[in-house]
Amino acid sequence: MSMEQVDGVRRAQGAARLPSGRHRLSRSYVAGNQRARILRSVIDIVGSKGYAQLTVDSVVTSSAVSKKTFYEHFRNKEEAFFAAYDSVASRLVDAVSAAFDSHAAPDARLRAGLGALLDFLAAEPLAARMCVVEVMAAGPDAVARRDEVKQHFNATIVTHLLALYPGCPEPELTAEVIVGGVHEVVYSRISRGEAHLLPTLWRGLVGMFVLPVPPEPEQQR
Repeated sequence: MSMEQVDGVRRAQGAARLPSGRHRLSRSYVAGNQRARILRSVIDIVGSKGYAQLTVDSVVTSSAVSKKTFYEHFRNKEEAFFAAYDSVASRLVDAVSAAFDSHAAPDARLRAGLGALLDFLAAEPLAARMCVVEVMAAGPDAVARRDEVKQHFNATIVTHLLALYPGCPEPELTAEVIVGGVHEVVYSRISRGEAHLLPTLWRGLVGMFVLPVPPEPEQQR
């Protein structure tokens, strides 16, 4: 599927426009719908065209809200970007956490978590590009948000490494190397427009955890 096709699918899955004219929708529903459309547009624009092309005007046009409505939700494009980034990062962390929780053994949890990470990014290539590649162009506050997510995964891996290898020397450094290595591989694939291939890297990346690779990865994940 091309990036343009993916873009169209994601737009179709986004928040629907509100009916024109009078309606009985609650004020909170209307506000939530408007905010969701703005965030969806930020992801679409940044993911397909780059952060440099993100403007209030481009978001207003894409989301079909008025400029007045945009400013009722966000002070500027940066705040809208942060909200969009946080929404995707939260869903990513939840997906990985759910994969961890579906297994009991530490090694199985790590394999499942890595699989969930790759699957999530492959399923949402525009969001993946925004959060992994374009975040670097959004300024130091955006990079700090990215670093918080990486620190979360660092801490998670430290916990599981110590469960697997109680005498593991410098587990924090080991976790940092693992997370950094995975990030670099993911970054390179997404920047080349190959997010859809990320799940195929699962078996190779599992080796970075110094874990045995099971013979049937789909069943193990």
